[in-house]
Amino acid sequence: MAGLTDCTPLAARLEAHVEQGVPLTADEQAHLRGCEACRADLQLLRDLQLALLEDIPEAAPPPELRGAVLAAAHAAPARPAAPGWRRRWWPAALSAAAMLTGALTFTAFLNQSGGVASVLPDPAVVVSTGAEMLVASNDRSGTLTVLRGDHVRASLTVGGRQTPWFTEGVRLGDRVFLADAANDRVLEVRAWPLQVLRQHRVPDGVAGLSAVSGPGGARVYFKGVRGEVGVLGGPQVTLARETGQPLADVMDGVLLFGGQLFVTHHLSGEVCALDPDTLAVQRRLPLGGMPVALAPYEGDLLVLDVTGRLLRVSTAGEIRQRWTVPGHPDKFSVSGGAALLSDRAGTVTRVPLGGGAVTQMTLEHPMDVLALPGGTFAVAEGSRGLRVLDSDLHTTVHLGQQGQLLPARP
Repeated sequence: MAGLTDCTPLAARLEAHVEQGVPLTADEQAHLRGCEACRADLQLLRDLQLALLEDIPEAAPPPELRGAVLAAAHAAPARPAAPGWRRRWWPAALSAAAMLTGALTFTAFLNQSGGVASVLPDPAVVVSTGAEMLVASNDRSGTLTVLRGDHVRASLTVGGRQTPWFTEGVRLGDRVFLADAANDRVLEVRAWPLQVLRQHRVPDGVAGLSAVSGPGGARVYFKGVRGEVGVLGGPQVTLARETGQPLADVMDGVLLFGGQLFVTHHLSGEVCALDPDTLAVQRRLPLGGMPVALAPYEGDLLVLDVTGRLLRVSTAGEIRQRWTVPGHPDKFSVSGGAALLSDRAGTVTRVPLGGGAVTQMTLEHPMDVLALPGGTFAVAEGSRGLRVLDSDLHTTVHLGQQGQLLPARP
């Protein structure tokens, strides 16, 4: 491999990359692409950090934690030529961390924008954090990026045993919760300074999320792939027992509204109303089709049906208004009296809720849409980056994969 042929110097660089966010050089990245052993080393380091996150409450890490974990790793035998050495230090490192009392706050691979190779590699979910946006990408590294306007503030990678597949993101105070269906987890993230604080294990993947803070405390509700509904760290019920499904079909909506928890179950064509405390099913609204997303609108529910309908439904289940839309949209958001629907097959559709023509534009691979102030929308456009559209679907800002500002086009 040109520029880097020896694996030995890369071992320390990988530790620095995972622990401190030190960017890899072009030669080092090229070596990784061609060296299976070094790729396995990198994944192992990421797995270690994620293992330390699981089920650990947030607190400041004890100062001796870093030294103990790295000492256990460095105490492993020097790297032999034969395979199999890579896991020898793994149990020792985990034991060193586990022996320490106190908890771990995780600061993952933090990079400023100048040191990031690809900060928006495959945007799938976008969440507002106030003045900023957090974008989660479905690339192999699981890249999270914080944007302020058209500027990249920071980026980190979260990895995973499987390539991450982010399906939903919700904000709760200064936290963002991101559903990763491929790795059966929800990541709890602080947007600034960018940190992954904890990962919550959820059985069978996550199709939808909703977060709420009120008299009963802060809660994050989830809908599982096989029909489970629950609270992170709390009770769980099963709406139906379903078989698994491809990641591309993992989609459902969760919304706490009017004192009830509404959940779509697209495989049965229902929206279920649950008691938010006991999770007991109070009634089922048989809407037909395949409802996949929810939003509040003037005292009613807006229900998006992936078969090509947007419905305005009362909380009792009466369909008060319906719009027929082209394609198979699976995400939507509401701003300025209009709903913008994204169809990952290659379109976004604007539906004026007060009346008027439905309009549409072609995008490459829209995965998520977020309402912004002033009637504008941010669209996570897969491999094309992030795009901001005005109320007439004109592009006002377009950030490419590298975080660079691209020329806006209609």
